[in-house]
Amino acid sequence: MNKFLSNLAPWLMLCALVSPTTLATESSSITPHKVAEQQHKWTFILVRHGEKLKEKNPGLNPQGQARADRLAQMLAHIPLDKVYSTDYKRTLQTAEPTALHHNKTIEIYDPSELAAFTETLMTRPGTYLIVGHGNTTITLAKKLSLQTDVDKMDYTEDYDRLYFIEVNQMGNKQTHSIYRFSY
Repeated sequence: MNKFLSNLAPWLMLCALVSPTTLATESSSITPHKVAEQQHKWTFILVRHGEKLKEKNPGLNPQGQARADRLAQMLAHIPLDKVYSTDYKRTLQTAEPTALHHNKTIEIYDPSELAAFTETLMTRPGTYLIVGHGNTTITLAKKLSLQTDVDKMDYTEDYDRLYFIEVNQMGNKQTHSIYRFSY
């Protein structure tokens, strides 16, 4: 594993496992006490499929397969609740090494229904890997992070983008964070 990945993997694990704990304080003139509000946390790891062959519904080429294996190594210590992919060879082959390592079945989502998929994802807190395409991954990242006008989130032909999105909810308040990496 190169130096960048060895430095990135522990940070990703830490972000996936640790969220700030905040307590709401309610005061009374008789007895002050703390009331813990209900907390929920979502962690989304979004990637574009690896490099592909040049054919109809192509699978991964050797570079793409190496990238899929590298992704599985990076996420080996991050507990995943689900692994999602579109129903194309290249996305399924990118998700497969990580899903196998975590003993998860790859769940298929429709890239033309990202609004509905976003709603589905936000119904159950957890940690999710989502493999998509150059244009749909960025669109989904914008929807999940609520960052619609981020200049650096435009479509790219690069295969090395990884978006790490956290959504923390305390009561009715949500905070959204997004981090972009190359892997």
